[in-house]
Amino acid sequence: MARSIATLQEISPDRIHPNPDNPRLVFREDEMRELMDSIHEVGIKVPVSLYQDGTKFVLLDGERRWRCAKRLNLSAVPAIVQPKPTKLENLLMMFNIHNVRVDWDPMPMALKLREVGELLEKQGQLTNAKALAAVTGVPLASVRRALDLLDLPQKYQHLLLKEAEKPRNEQRIKADLFIEVYKSLHAVERHAPEVLQAVSKPKYVESMVQKYVDGVIDNVVGYREVSKIARAELAGVDKKEAVPVLVRLVKEKSYSITDAYRDTVQAAYERRDLLTKLEGVATRLSEIKTGTRLSEQMQAALEGLRTEIDRLLVR
Repeated sequence: MARSIATLQEISPDRIHPNPDNPRLVFREDEMRELMDSIHEVGIKVPVSLYQDGTKFVLLDGERRWRCAKRLNLSAVPAIVQPKPTKLENLLMMFNIHNVRVDWDPMPMALKLREVGELLEKQGQLTNAKALAAVTGVPLASVRRALDLLDLPQKYQHLLLKEAEKPRNEQRIKADLFIEVYKSLHAVERHAPEVLQAVSKPKYVESMVQKYVDGVIDNVVGYREVSKIARAELAGVDKKEAVPVLVRLVKEKSYSITDAYRDTVQAAYERRDLLTKLEGVATRLSEIKTGTRLSEQMQAALEGLRTEIDRLLVR
């Protein structure tokens, strides 16, 4: 079917409607006020992008500008009117228009990625993470993280959407929390699957999130230590020692990741790090020629090192 050419027009904000497929579901008030002040001073310099659907116009790009225009009671906004897309084209166009500009909040993006997947599936196309990344232009790693969020219980999805409405510096529960929780879960799945025979995956996620909410875990980066515990054998610790500790971590409300790390692999990782450093020191010392005149500080340091080595090597 032939399509008409896009045109630039001046259109009343009252004739414009938001796009139901826009992955940007959150419009933070502080950011909106800042844009509104700018528009009040200099007007809308970049036209919004629309398509016509009967007597109304639907936004493809520029919802924040349109919302500000409504608040400022502008009589018209500059708009580029494009041919009406199909449902799938609409979704993909929204991704490709917006994704190059700003990062969307991950939860709204995840919901729209699911819609894209469903539409592709109806057409008999692949809907895995790689396929979604290819058609939307979203980096594969971002797609995978977003798809993980779709596995969250509805209460957490709603929590993320609600939290995203706050200014960024006031948000405490962010997608990063769930991303780190799922990274740790994947590590447990790969390296200590016995844990998930004692506790379910949903139970694991719920427990890890609740510990953060309750302050038992105070930093999302801390979940990376769970991965180290799951890979205990790499540090020379028997996995049989790590598995019950990970199960306890899930089941016991007050038991923290710091506690679990200390009770399993902390000493082993510290010894491994020390060994790496000692090997490095030995290499550097071997590069110093015999008979080289050493400073008093260097001699004192070597004497101290020899004392500690002699202490440790006593049989």
